[in-house]
Amino acid sequence: MKVIKKINNNVAIGLDGNQREVIIFGKGVGFPQVPYELTDLSKITRTFYDIDSRYYGLLQEIPEEIFLLVSALVERAKTRLKGSLNPNLAFVLADHVNFAVERNRKGMNVGLPYSYELEYQYPELTRISRWFIKNVNEKLQVELDRSEVTSITMHFLNALEGEKDTGTHMEEGERINRVISIVTRIVEDYFDVQVDRSSFHYFRFKNHIKFFVQRKEKGGEFSQENEELYESIRTAYPGVADCVARIDDYLEKEFGERCPREELLYLMIHVKQLYSKESRDS
Repeated sequence: MKVIKKINNNVAIGLDGNQREVIIFGKGVGFPQVPYELTDLSKITRTFYDIDSRYYGLLQEIPEEIFLLVSALVERAKTRLKGSLNPNLAFVLADHVNFAVERNRKGMNVGLPYSYELEYQYPELTRISRWFIKNVNEKLQVELDRSEVTSITMHFLNALEGEKDTGTHMEEGERINRVISIVTRIVEDYFDVQVDRSSFHYFRFKNHIKFFVQRKEKGGEFSQENEELYESIRTAYPGVADCVARIDDYLEKEFGERCPREELLYLMIHVKQLYSKESRDS
């Protein structure tokens, strides 16, 4: 195994014997100067193939404890699911769980309401997601509520390959892409920046818009329980709030109704992250 790039002391990117790129976990695998030949393969504790390179940045943001826990849970979930899972799922879920855990520990309980409709339509996925959240709560000593079950179910549903109706999926995909494109242009025009569409910050932003459209299609909605937090962020970042208000104007035209405060709060968090990243890089 040739190690070609260091992520941190315990995570690196390598090339296997077939010259396939692979993310490797193992104590000290990223410590020597790269590139180097890793001859003791027993040091490798976990490998990930076919990961989109735009997710590599998450390895520097997500605590290793969370990443390894989530990836282990995903592996166990695979044995109960019919169909193949997108290989990026562990990264997407680790990012989601890390964000949810950070909010929970700060008392920022922002999330979807529990969807009984999704549970009725996908009972097995819901059971797996409930088991997933139970393990996260126990292992990380947090109290993510059952609204996270709905979020995790949607992530699993999106990661399942070959399980969707092609016509419906294509139509939904076209709308998602259109909404993402327009919302991105609103952010770029407002802040006069060029968004790096290859960054994982943008991937995270796109995923949020994607789930927003899917919730609208399924009739899901946010609750209205964080008025104080919404007002606090709106006051602290008036430019971000104004940009999100313009996004809300567009989404009202697209879907026929205004976003609830909880959704606007989420949008402000994501737009702030995206804008802050682009401002640092410009």
